[in-house]
Amino acid sequence: MSLLIKGVQVVDGTGKEAYRADVLVQKNIVSSIGNLRERGAGEVIEGFGNYLVPGFIDVHARSDHYLSLFSNPQQTSFIRQGVTSILGGTGGVSLAPLLYGAPSTIEVWADTNDLNVNWHTLKEFLNQLDKYRLGINFGTLIGHSTLRRDLAGNRKSLDIKELAVLKRMIEEALGGGAYGVSSDLSFAQGNSISARELLEVARTVREFDAVHVVGLRDKRKGLKKSVEEIIRLAQTSKAKILIEGLRPIIGYTKEFREAIGLLRNYSGKKDNLRFLLEPFETREIPISFFLPKIMQAPGLGIMLARVREARYREAFRKELQNHDLRSIRVASAPKHHFLVGKTIKQISENWGVDYIDAVRRIADMSDLTATLFYDDISSPTLRNFLGEENALITSSMSGVSPGPGHLFNDQAGKAFTNFLRETAREGLLSLEETVKRLTKTPAEFFGIENRGIIDEGMAADLTILSKDNYEVKEIILGGKVFGRDKLKGEILSYYR
Repeated sequence: MSLLIKGVQVVDGTGKEAYRADVLVQKNIVSSIGNLRERGAGEVIEGFGNYLVPGFIDVHARSDHYLSLFSNPQQTSFIRQGVTSILGGTGGVSLAPLLYGAPSTIEVWADTNDLNVNWHTLKEFLNQLDKYRLGINFGTLIGHSTLRRDLAGNRKSLDIKELAVLKRMIEEALGGGAYGVSSDLSFAQGNSISARELLEVARTVREFDAVHVVGLRDKRKGLKKSVEEIIRLAQTSKAKILIEGLRPIIGYTKEFREAIGLLRNYSGKKDNLRFLLEPFETREIPISFFLPKIMQAPGLGIMLARVREARYREAFRKELQNHDLRSIRVASAPKHHFLVGKTIKQISENWGVDYIDAVRRIADMSDLTATLFYDDISSPTLRNFLGEENALITSSMSGVSPGPGHLFNDQAGKAFTNFLRETAREGLLSLEETVKRLTKTPAEFFGIENRGIIDEGMAADLTILSKDNYEVKEIILGGKVFGRDKLKGEILSYYR
């Protein structure tokens, strides 16, 4: 089957100026670019002068955490905004490799009882996943916390032998196609990772020319110190590092600006130190993320028990006093759908309790599985830094199909197209440079082959954007047109 896309302005992802052309797709690759109006094809799309860009790449998806890869394999919330490739295994958590067959580190996001785990290695996992005919290209990182949880359980530190096993498992998975390792230093599963252990992981990642995604230990008051820790890691290990969790949180914008200044002044290879940027204000987070450190634990059951124990009430109250809870909305609450969509203010008034106690009760009722929409980002500060050279854009979406039990985050669902509009309106980047940031740059950084640019011989993952407002008009995945054909993405592997 062939597809001819006529009369588009090609923004090829390299950053060079857009040019007028026709594009012929045969099977799943771009076969010709030029004046092809006389060429025949099985299917024709009239471009009418709109922009043709490479499919966007989201390197920080959470579809594996929420198990939506299995429950909603078409992943249309990504596809509809022009994203054709995603990477999972973020936040220190992945579905493979596993020592004991149960990915317990995802239990704060999803019920693992619904998952039939019949894999251990990364290769086995990817082979199983391919049977679900995903409607998007998917690759993965290795979750640092997932591995160390299997090795040490709830113990905080790894001994020398365990560290050696950890390194060997990372080497095997990187050799088997993983794009890197993710380490989250902020929550219970990762805040006990020592500087020495982190350096060993980063050095292993460097040996494979992969990427180490590192979540900051402190995203608020200690933000600058946390960024300094990762800068030292980058300088010492020489690994490619991607910082997760760098956000202009309301009340901590000064710390954010200082952190950005540190990254701008980084003396090492600047292309090897990047950070993730979510170009929107409202985030969906598990309710367990509000727990103070004293209540956090590697196991969901332990944390839930602490929520229900009276002796932790004061610590819980003290922690939540630092947050504006009034406008927070419930995004999902398994078995308690009547809470979904309501604000904490509405729920507290209905129950006759204060905001903090309302959050605690929701945590208890939902067995700590509820998620919340939290608007804690300074919009003016965020807009000022959208054009940062070393930022990689992400929607951080879960890929869950919206329904009565789970609201959709409209801001995350338009993250990529809104980023295009915002950078154009503010005059921060040209269209060509913005498209490059969303396509070629992440593809090169992670080593995602055959994607990120429009050229003959490249995979036919393409998006047509309106020339007037950058709205998505057509999405093509592997030569198939979304809405007309059944899409089947590829399982991506880093071939070293």
